[in-house]
Amino acid sequence: MYVVTNRNLQPDANPEERFGPRFNQKGPNELRLAEAQKVGGSWQVNILDDRTTYNGEDMWASEAAFLKAQQRMRQNHTSALFFVHGFNTDFGDALESAYAIEQRYNLEVIMFTWPSNGGGTLEGLSSYQDDKRDAALSIGALDRCFEKLADYFKKYAEQACKRKFSLALHSMGNYLFKRLLSSSIYQGETLLFDNIVMLAADVNNEGHADWVNRVRFRNRLFITINEDDAALLASKALAGDEQKARLGHWPRNLTARNATYLDFTDAANIVAHHNYFTDDSALQNERIKEIFARAFTGQKAERGLTFDAGTGAYRVL
Repeated sequence: MYVVTNRNLQPDANPEERFGPRFNQKGPNELRLAEAQKVGGSWQVNILDDRTTYNGEDMWASEAAFLKAQQRMRQNHTSALFFVHGFNTDFGDALESAYAIEQRYNLEVIMFTWPSNGGGTLEGLSSYQDDKRDAALSIGALDRCFEKLADYFKKYAEQACKRKFSLALHSMGNYLFKRLLSSSIYQGETLLFDNIVMLAADVNNEGHADWVNRVRFRNRLFITINEDDAALLASKALAGDEQKARLGHWPRNLTARNATYLDFTDAANIVAHHNYFTDDSALQNERIKEIFARAFTGQKAERGLTFDAGTGAYRVL
């Protein structure tokens, strides 16, 4: 999998710590590209030089990575997913999250990892607010990723593999996305994605339609909900009154005109899960796995679900 990051480089660290908990030494908009592979249970992380040679031509490493990914997708008949993780996720955890998606859904995954603090469990208000600040400072880096991808799709339109390319954002990754969508630097670059999936979004439900309606995409924009999501309930409690009901656990006020809401609250095996798109016990429910397999590959994930006119969401059982 390819990894794009604005984290600080730690070249002498173990592969799982190759990128650290702070911003790139040149600033939060500076990006590095790496290729990560899990071999025999251990990670190999290769930091790519800015320039490389591909098919005898000198080019940017990101351009060569784009062409190689397109070739693999064509050969393996796979779709691609650009994944942005959430709060409290160090580099090793980010790798494992993206790898779980790659393996469970047979996808070509490109991960954007930003310097969230990590630590494995919720560490309280200070850590949470630190991550929110770092997410807000990462919007320029994420926007650069989208712009570069859009440029390559245009340049190689005749050579593209014609497979689907979608975007998934988890938890506080959606706060980063919100800040980008609310910024003047956003110019509709997300139109390059077939589907966009906002997973367990750790943003306020209140007012979300104002910025969600700005999102551009080709096929569908999905927003997932679980009323019993323990991580989002804890998130709501962290910051008092200003931290309102989270979009990812509140099946009310679902008013974005361009969104398709998926309510997993009553689905078998969902319980209080926050990572229900990769959690083994949640995915024992074949319907849940089927929905995400469709959502992540540019398809109609709501097909076959019952629409609840009272909430405005499709119910997953």
